[in-house]
Amino acid sequence: MELLVDTWNVLHQMGVLPPDLAGLGVGELASLLSKGRWNRDRISLVCDGTPPPDGSNLGSTRNIEIIYTGGSKTADQEIMDRVAASSTAKRIVVVTNDREIIRFIRAKGAQQLGSVEFLEAIADDHRRPNKKNIRKPAGLSPEKAAAWKEEFGIDAADITNLHEEIKKSEIPQPEPEQIQEEKIQKKPVNKGTRSQPLPEPELPDDLINEARKLAE
Repeated sequence: MELLVDTWNVLHQMGVLPPDLAGLGVGELASLLSKGRWNRDRISLVCDGTPPPDGSNLGSTRNIEIIYTGGSKTADQEIMDRVAASSTAKRIVVVTNDREIIRFIRAKGAQQLGSVEFLEAIADDHRRPNKKNIRKPAGLSPEKAAAWKEEFGIDAADITNLHEEIKKSEIPQPEPEQIQEEKIQKKPVNKGTRSQPLPEPELPDDLINEARKLAE
């Protein structure tokens, strides 16, 4: 995944970061990103203007590039140009709240992540640096999700059926002791064995003699 960050749009969000992170500069933002959930992704921090003379905001690292667009091009245009030129736009997540950028990059197939949500994730990583399996905020927009549902023919009924199937799969199985008891209670029937006929009752001798006399 590749992140294209509308840097000034992100850093100008007020009241999101905790006091110890307030007033971040570009270099400090790059440093935090290198230690958080996106530390293995390719990140471009796109900035308007030129870098400061003292080089304080030149915090590029192995996977993070800080780009200053100069005086002839805006950061917004640089971001849109990069998305338009990419053959894998679906793998790009653009971090911005700028509506013009959002409309453009979505039309090209890229995803968008809000600047506030992005900063909240950075703050969360800063508070819990050793937390494992940190979830990345989803970049899939509601419009994009709707498009996927339409493409694959998924509706609300399908989602409901899926939830029901999951619930069924979670029904607890009987304990081994319970299964053993049921086997003991149910005696097996051998279908190959035929029942023997009951023996005929024996008649008294005097009754037999009387029958013989009548037969004579």
